Amino acid sequence: MDNKEVIAYKVFYKGLINRYGKKFETLKIYSVQGKIQWGNNGKGFHMCSYPEDCFRYFESDADLVLAKVRGFGHLYSVDDNYNGYYDMYVCESMEILEVYNREEIINIMLGLDYDRVRKFLITNDLSPMEIELFKDAYKNDNDVLDVISYHQEGEKEVYVKKRGMYNG
Repeated sequence: MDNKEVIAYKVFYKGLINRYGKKFETLKIYSVQGKIQWGNNGKGFHMCSYPEDCFRYFESDADLVLAKVRGFGHLYSVDDNYNGYYDMYVCESMEILEVYNREEIINIMLGLDYDRVRKFLITNDLSPMEIELFKDAYKNDNDVLDVISYHQEGEKEVYVKKRGMYNG
């Protein structure tokens, strides 16, 4: 893509600090010069179409915020289907439109379908209260409850037990 615009999501440490220690502000435009490139050694602003895809780039116990961003100028999409993540972008310019705190992030995630909420649950450490919110919201979805048991509560036998039910 070239000279397009995308509305996407990006995660920052609290205070809008990126993984490399640079501080950002809302409604301010940031740009890079030169050829944009994907990856840890790339150049440009990386973002994801779906908020749950952003969290895998940060420590799960970090104090994070989620930002809705506008990426524009020279940009291209990256299909990272090896890890099950899609619709990611690297952009020449970025503007932070809105920032969501932890409570708002949890509320956004509580309404997602299995595939999307699973990505969030495996890349974030939830508090006991947050775990209960997810268990209540997905009380009729055994697949989500299994993900919570395994990734949040440490029940490492949940899938072994389930496999045993299917085999005999």
